[in-house]
This record gives sequence, C-alpha cells and structure tokens, in this order.
Amino acid sequence: MERAKYFIKNNYRLLLLYLLISTIFTLELIVYINDAGDQTIFANELKKHGFFEFAIYRYQTWSSRLLIESVTMFMSGHHYIIFDISLLGFTFFFLYALKQIIFPEKNHLYLKYSLPIIFITVFPGVLFTSAGLIPTVTNYLFPMFALVIGWYLLNQKNKFSVLLAFIAIIFAFMQEQFTVLGFIIIGFLLISEFIRNKKINAKYLGAFIVSILGLVSAALAPGSDIRLSREIATWYPGFNKLPLITKLLKGYLETNRVLFTTAEFNIFLVLLLTIIILSIIKRRFFSAFMISSILYTLVINKLGISNWFTAVQKIIASQNARTNQLYFNIKENLYPLIIYTALLLIIATVIFCLFEEKVKGITAVVILFAGYASRMLVSLSPTIYASQLRTYIPLLFAIFVVVLLLLKEGYSLFKNSSKLVKSQ
Repeated sequence: MERAKYFIKNNYRLLLLYLLISTIFTLELIVYINDAGDQTIFANELKKHGFFEFAIYRYQTWSSRLLIESVTMFMSGHHYIIFDISLLGFTFFFLYALKQIIFPEKNHLYLKYSLPIIFITVFPGVLFTSAGLIPTVTNYLFPMFALVIGWYLLNQKNKFSVLLAFIAIIFAFMQEQFTVLGFIIIGFLLISEFIRNKKINAKYLGAFIVSILGLVSAALAPGSDIRLSREIATWYPGFNKLPLITKLLKGYLETNRVLFTTAEFNIFLVLLLTIIILSIIKRRFFSAFMISSILYTLVINKLGISNWFTAVQKIIASQNARTNQLYFNIKENLYPLIIYTALLLIIATVIFCLFEEKVKGITAVVILFAGYASRMLVSLSPTIYASQLRTYIPLLFAIFVVVLLLLKEGYSLFKNSSKLVKSQ
C-alpha cells in the first residue's frame, strides 16, 4: 500500500493526464455508439447463447475469434455503460503500459506527456465505426490494448502478473491480424534475446507459441470455411478462382492506395514529418530531402495537383470501370507496383539509418513490416475491398509505435547535445 501511495504521489500529474485523455477518447467514441452496426445482431444472440457457448458456436459456424465474439455479444447485449467503463479503463491501462514499454527510463518526461496526445490525434473515433462501434472496438481496439498490456505484464517478475499477461496475450491472438503482428515481432525479439544473452527467454517463447496456436486456430476453424464461402458470394464472386499471387498483388495495391494515393491516415503523415525533423537534427539532409519529396507529393495529390500518383489514379479509375472483378494484368499495374515498392523501401531504409544503434533500427523496421503483413492478411479475404479502414488498425498501431521510437531517438540526441553544450 505504501509503495502504491509513493508511486501515485510521484506520478499523479502524468496519471491524471492519461486519465483525462482516456476520458476524452472514450467520450469521442461513444458519440457513435447508436449508429447502425452489427451490435444489434450480437445483442439478439445473447438471448440464445451463454458466454462461452457463443464462442464455440461462432468458432464452428463463422469466426475463429472465440472469446472476442463472446465479449462482443456481451457488450452489445447489456447496458452500454459496461462498454463505456471498459473502454475507459482499458484505454488508460493501455497508455500506461505502452509508456512503460517504450519509455521505461526515468527521463523522457516530455515524451511521456506527449504519448497520449499523439494517440488521440492519430486514432480518431470514426476509425472504429465501420462495423458498428462496439463490434469494431472489441474486434480491433481491445485486442490491441490486450497485446500491449499483456506484453507489459509479461516483463514483470510477479508470477500473477505473468499469468495475467498470458491471458491478455491469448485474447489478443484470437484476432488473426494481431496474431500475425505478434508472431513476427515476438519471433524477432525471441531471436534477438537469444543472440544477445545466448539463452532462450522462456516468457517470450511462451508468447511465441501462443501466436503459433493462434495462427493454427484461425486456419483450422470450421467456421472460417463457411464464412469464406458466404463472403465470396456476397462481396467478391469468383474470389476463390484467383491465384494466390493475384490476391497478394491486389492486396498490396489496395493497401498502398490507401496509404499513399488517398492518404487517409494522419498517422502516416505524422511518421513522415517525424522522420524529416529527426533527419534534419541528425544532419541527414539527403534523407530529409527524400522523405520531404514523398510528403510533398502526398500533399499536392490531396490538393488535386498532378504528381506521381496521377497515373496511378487513372489506372485505378479504368479498373473500377470494369465489371469483371477477376481481371488482373501485371503489365497494367507495373507502374504502381514499382512506385509503391520504391516508396516503402525508401521509408524503411531512412528509418533504419536514423537509429544510432542498428539493432534499434532493425527493431523499428521489423515492427513496421509486422504491421504491414497484418494488413496484407486481408488479401486472402473476399472482403478486401469491403472491410473498410478497420483492417488497417494493426498497421496504424505499428506506425504509432515506430513514431514513438523515433521521438525517443531524437529526444536522447537532444538531451546529450544539451549536456555537451553545458559542459563547455
């Protein structure tokens, strides 16, 4: 008890800010709670099924998400105040856990205060409304929260905390996109830990095994085949006839269309701005010029001025005019494929080079790759063009983390420079 009082006394300003931002974020989201969505369907299911029974039922008939489905039903069918309080509490713990993971040191005070403000800026409430607020939050935001909170608890020495960590991680990995994200990142950290310490981290290994089980569960769920056949008929007739490479290329083009051509996410612009500022601080002027060129192109494209993406938009328009959804011509799409790939490689290379410690640069690039791979998973679904922006949430989370890592790198450089000036 004394330890808790001491902690609150020394951190109450920061905790109050996190609580304030969590409250604002919750109030913003619940504005959309009565909008049309799948929560009505889930609420009706509560009359037919128990909590765990519904998880098994959905696993057999529709989805591999198990307890996520049950939580969605529970939140949809009971008074919304339960959802509101849960959202507020989990947002607060998520922000605190992420702070402890990214900024565990006693310094970085300004960054700790900036973290929740950046979060609420880059994750607008409308992002979580495409399937109805409650289903979108429980299927995307809650797994994201669970993964971060679980990872924080996993690194605690208390056995009870580790137990809670695995419960949270298991819940997160019932969502297939976050399973892919976690599989790649945890796999990388497991290997890095082994190379550095010449031994396997048992906690990381356990989390990695959970991610593998999540992938297996998603692949083998009886309901997945049923859902696939229904969604093919509804959203993309003939999707099962497309070769795997065509599905992946279509997914690649669609993902980058949203990131670059339409530039619908402000977090991506924040990433580019952060890279430019850090490049200038580190006197990497060529890197600053390259990323500034990309940012300039995105801005003028938004303004309707001709640029690299004008030809891409023409290709997209001509393809949308076709009634044959199965048509795909690699030659026709060669230009956007080359442009998108070049831009991604430039951004990844610049990010890697901005870190003084190359292992940190590799970590940042791996996190970005994991987020991108989680979005690319949607390429295997007939809802590739119908699932809207919610399927980008794991990628946005990865970009958000990388922005924080870049800010930390710049802050450390600034502090060291200040100390050097004072010593002179």
